[in-house]
Amino acid sequence: MTICIAAIGKDENDTEAIVFATDHMVSLPIIGQFEMPVEKYKKINDNAIAMLAGESLLFNDIIDQCRNNCSFDQMKEKIRQKMFNIREERIQKQLLDTYKMTYVNVMDLLKNPLQNPYATNIIKFISEYTLSTLILLIGFRNNQAQIVEITENKIGEIRDIGFDAIGSGGLQAMNTLLFQKHSKNNELSTTIYNVYKAKRNAEVAAGVGKETDMMILRESGLEKIDEDRVKILANIYEEELNYGKSNEKLKNVIKKVI
Repeated sequence: MTICIAAIGKDENDTEAIVFATDHMVSLPIIGQFEMPVEKYKKINDNAIAMLAGESLLFNDIIDQCRNNCSFDQMKEKIRQKMFNIREERIQKQLLDTYKMTYVNVMDLLKNPLQNPYATNIIKFISEYTLSTLILLIGFRNNQAQIVEITENKIGEIRDIGFDAIGSGGLQAMNTLLFQKHSKNNELSTTIYNVYKAKRNAEVAAGVGKETDMMILRESGLEKIDEDRVKILANIYEEELNYGKSNEKLKNVIKKVI
């Protein structure tokens, strides 16, 4: 349960940068949900960041092979492959070992019509099994900002859209960025506000924390949006939120029409 948001914009030099935001909500079995001063993003190298929505204990394992001078394309492929391998290992341990089977046996099952409910259930379990975990990978390729969404089964290239959000508040965040008509050609200042607004609006979703980390990723490195600047964004957000509610023109709405 979390929110991870990323959007592309352009700085004063017309150079692309990526603004991203995460919350601090942590979910643990039995204990429940609580906010902690932990970073929900991981720096792979100077200009590549990974964010995770799903099983947080997998994070280090998933990205570990990407730290040794990998290109952006190599990173995304290694992450997807690692997630796929974890899925296969879990299916083996959770299901196939119970029946003393291997994937070779499963392939043999598929060569003929399924004859019994046990075989049907095995195939159904495998086909529906998922890690329920997403990685949002951001970085640069040929001086262009990249946003990629990765699961164990696919890599989604998001650059053309220019923004993405994952986690339990992802729908609210995406709707906000669509409402803002965000474009990767937006100025960096506009992009920062759009991402902040998306994060604030996502807080209505279950499992999204109120504490926020906001950063700017450039090809030259990472910059944190400090607390003073976040307060400016918060003031703008509150002004926008209350503008319609307190607008003097609203009095004209309730006037009787004769």
